[in-house]
Amino acid sequence: MLNQVLVKAKPLSRLAPIFGRADVAFGNLEVPLTNSKTPTTRKTAEEIRKRDQYILKADPRHIADLKDSNIRLVALGNNHALDYGPKGLYEMQAALTKAGIAYAGAGANADRAMAPAFVSRGKKKIALLSVLAFMSRGGLWKCSPATAKSAGVGVLSFGGSIDDAAKQKLQGWIGRAKQKADVVVVALHWGLERKTLPTSYQVALGRACVESGADVVWGHHPHVLQGAEIFKGKPILYSMGNLVAPRGGETALVTVAFDSPSPTFTEHRIVIRNGSAVPTPGGTALPRLSAQIQKAFPSKHSVNPFAPRKVD
Repeated sequence: MLNQVLVKAKPLSRLAPIFGRADVAFGNLEVPLTNSKTPTTRKTAEEIRKRDQYILKADPRHIADLKDSNIRLVALGNNHALDYGPKGLYEMQAALTKAGIAYAGAGANADRAMAPAFVSRGKKKIALLSVLAFMSRGGLWKCSPATAKSAGVGVLSFGGSIDDAAKQKLQGWIGRAKQKADVVVVALHWGLERKTLPTSYQVALGRACVESGADVVWGHHPHVLQGAEIFKGKPILYSMGNLVAPRGGETALVTVAFDSPSPTFTEHRIVIRNGSAVPTPGGTALPRLSAQIQKAFPSKHSVNPFAPRKVD
């Protein structure tokens, strides 16, 4: 009944040099790393049989691979963090803390789940905010949203519309993190699986986050790459696809640098082979997918980060 993610030992080890060159490397930790044997009851056996829902977990010893690969910050605001309930979540969070890896996006209550995680690099402080941002309230419920008195994932529930009330909530949430950090990264678990073009809701929400103070908007959930844009001078990466997965295929890493007037992107082609991420020479689909965003969602404030730069 349960889908257990089984990957080979140290599936991220070949990426350690790439992560190590960055001031901070972060990832979406979508599979609960726990020994718990009690799965959530919100995802039913019938749904799992039909593959409408999945329940995932993996060995908590994989946390050592995260640490050895130079990842120091992970997002937990996704649709699997509570697949083994609060017990599984707390076990994973304790192990992450012991390994020196900060996390955001899930916790003992809504305040803790919505709170930022911080890391410092030199004189700069980076904040990570992480949430599940599905459009459907029913879909959110399946994933155990945190409440004032119960553990779960942080959520943004706007019903598919970014109105003034939604913008006000974003401004408060992101603004509070901005008061304590030099750079705020907003991780959004959103969109439609296997779709390479973001939805109009993703674009509206991502751009609203930038207007609310986010320095980077970073998306995941579709399990495939989607394009990116620089909106009002800030990068939005709509989906970075998979990185470690039983199924093979091509994906990418992106390094974003802020040492020039406009952020610059470096793409790294990755091939998932036998469950491990393998850096591979060559280009990625990101430039083509980013051009599609420019065509589908034009804005005078939007730039394709992979387009050739004009030289004066």
